[in-house]
Order: sequence, then C-alpha cells, then structure tokens
Amino acid sequence: RHQINHHHHNNSTMGRKSLHHTTAAPDQTRLRIEALEEQRLLRRTQMKQARVDRAAQEQRNISQGNPGDVDFIGLVKQWREEHVGVAR
Repeated sequence: RHQINHHHHNNSTMGRKSLHHTTAAPDQTRLRIEALEEQRLLRRTQMKQARVDRAAQEQRNISQGNPGDVDFIGLVKQWREEHVGVAR
C-alpha cells in the first residue's frame, strides 16, 4: 500500500506577489504599455506614409511609360545605379 500525501495550499494567495512589491510594478507596466502604444502609432503613421509614397511612385512610373511592380522597378533602378560604368 502506498500512502498519498495531499498538500493543501491556500489558493487565495497562490501566484500573487507580496503586497510590498506591487507598488512599482503597475507603474512600470503602464509605462511599457504606453511606450508600446506610442511605437504602434508611429509604425502605423510610417506605413500610411509609405503607402502614399508608393502610390505616388506608381503614378510617376505609369506617367513615364513604365508601368509595373513598384518594388521590382525600384530594385532594377537601384542595381543600375550601383553598377554604373561596370563593363558588360
């Protein structure tokens, strides 16, 4: 026969930090949340501007008779600029 020892814990305090440590944690948590929200807003603003710039570039490409994928055209242009004067 095996005896099983059951340990009873007070569930009301399990997983909680002691009270003297909780004063700094919410402040740091709130600061981190606010920083994350600010970073998210900045990313969204930058992405919105990137979409506007991309649409403008697409229109410039079309008006110059060069329709197509803006990213690919940009890569080709960049490659050509980096390889100016290179013998073929």
